[in-house]
Amino acid sequence: MDTGLAEAQRLLAQQGEKLQAQQTQIEVLEGSLKTALATITRQQHQLEQYLKRLYGRRSEQYHPDQLLLDPLLRSSLPEAAPSPIPAPRPPSAPATPPRQPRRTPHGRLPIPEHLERVVIDLELAEAERICPHTGTPMVCIGYEEREKLEYRPGRLFVNVYRRAKYASPDRIGGNGVGVLTAPVPDHPIAKCKADLGLIAHAIVSKFADHLPFYRQDAIFSREGVEIGRSTLDGWALATAEALAPLGEALKQAVLDTDVLFTDDSPMPLLEAGRGQTRTARLWVYVRGAPEPPLTAYEFTLDRRKRRPVEYLGGYQGYIHADAYGGYDELFTQEGVIEVGCWCHARRRFDEAMTSRPRQASEILAGIGRFYALEKEWRPLPPEVRHPQRLERARPLLTGLFTRAEEMRAATLPSEPLRSAIDYLLHQRQALLRFLDDGRLKPDNNTAENAIRPLAIGRKNWLFAGSERGGRAAALYLELIQSCKACHVNPWAYFDDALRASCPIPCANYASYCPTCGNPSTAMPAVSSGRTDSAQTRKPPTRHLPNPPTRCSTAAKVGLA
Repeated sequence: MDTGLAEAQRLLAQQGEKLQAQQTQIEVLEGSLKTALATITRQQHQLEQYLKRLYGRRSEQYHPDQLLLDPLLRSSLPEAAPSPIPAPRPPSAPATPPRQPRRTPHGRLPIPEHLERVVIDLELAEAERICPHTGTPMVCIGYEEREKLEYRPGRLFVNVYRRAKYASPDRIGGNGVGVLTAPVPDHPIAKCKADLGLIAHAIVSKFADHLPFYRQDAIFSREGVEIGRSTLDGWALATAEALAPLGEALKQAVLDTDVLFTDDSPMPLLEAGRGQTRTARLWVYVRGAPEPPLTAYEFTLDRRKRRPVEYLGGYQGYIHADAYGGYDELFTQEGVIEVGCWCHARRRFDEAMTSRPRQASEILAGIGRFYALEKEWRPLPPEVRHPQRLERARPLLTGLFTRAEEMRAATLPSEPLRSAIDYLLHQRQALLRFLDDGRLKPDNNTAENAIRPLAIGRKNWLFAGSERGGRAAALYLELIQSCKACHVNPWAYFDDALRASCPIPCANYASYCPTCGNPSTAMPAVSSGRTDSAQTRKPPTRHLPNPPTRCSTAAKVGLA
């Protein structure tokens, strides 16, 4: 019995030792876990600071390790003596309220007198000068003048529209008609003091040159012209509504092909009444070669999968895109074929260079070899490029995928290289799609280049002030990018489009899109600055085929 009791005590002692060892191990692991969590928290904070420094505001920069010196600095400084509590001051007499600054007057500001005046005489048509009641010619009894601020490249001036007024000689006896006045040229904004060239300049300056309206306001102020950023914003919004049919026509022209490039980018949108921004989206669609590379944009409030499906409707053809999951529903549509992006695949291997440089560089070298071939074939027509790809690029890419499969077996799931290989293998069919047609490209850089102006604009004008402003920005960006792609001067195009849009016949909308091969491809010559009638005459429309006249009157132009 004593033996059994001793054995039980021995086993109990062993069990206690095991429990003590396990408890010690738990404490060690808990300490290691706390240390690891602290390290993760510190590194996450440092990462956030680096991202903020890279993408956020760059003022008040500092090095994160600078914080390590704070304890040393505090210990080296002598302790400050407590400051005495100041005695309360006797109450003083109430201060005189500060003088309020004079408010800027509201309403329409006068057009400066120092600007050059260009007189444009507007006359009634010959047939309209005959009194319909008596059949006698009507006589001119005076003129009615209206001034509009106008712009030509490098020059601000004032157009003075002088409208002739006619009356019948028999009007006193009650036999003739009343006073008839020559109509003013059509304008997309009623009672606007800016002429069309100035409105076009403000639009192009913001969306092509990335000058926010507050900077344009300062530039105009230096010239002695006070316009105001809210006025410029109102012009842009109202003009976008007048040019909206051009956006629809451009969309149809972009979708009238079987090769597309698409991408999207965030666009901050100011929420009314909250003073905060939300993230809207701007989707870009670029028409593929060999058609002129026209560009269309769509502004949406979110990034839902149905957005590209709704925009493209029943489109059928090739679509270059990245591997964003929002396009999955689009590629399930009948007749829609996905074309992958090798630049996205390459980027992942470039990120894996820090952990597996030898393996990642091997894949990068293979991608570089077939891109060198693409550079060689770029000048070739599609029908010649296609067999070259099948003969020389296909074997190279087949070996590249085989090597990637071999590497995958030797990598861990958590490694960046494994993630890059999985992306490459998962997108294999889409990445090889460009071999099927010589018109296709191995990447989606065409769409990414088209979306880049938005990224530059965001750094300057920061956000869209409303949903209406976001749609206006999409319209202006698509027209400007299409002009650039077709080598058309954006200002001259908008100037002509505004003159022709009052109104454009519905059947002719498509003819006003920027296209290559028209006289619009020639950049307009800059005026030499002469002030004779040949220079001050309104230039003819340069960028629209067969534009309609702005009004039914004949204009005589001369200097004031």
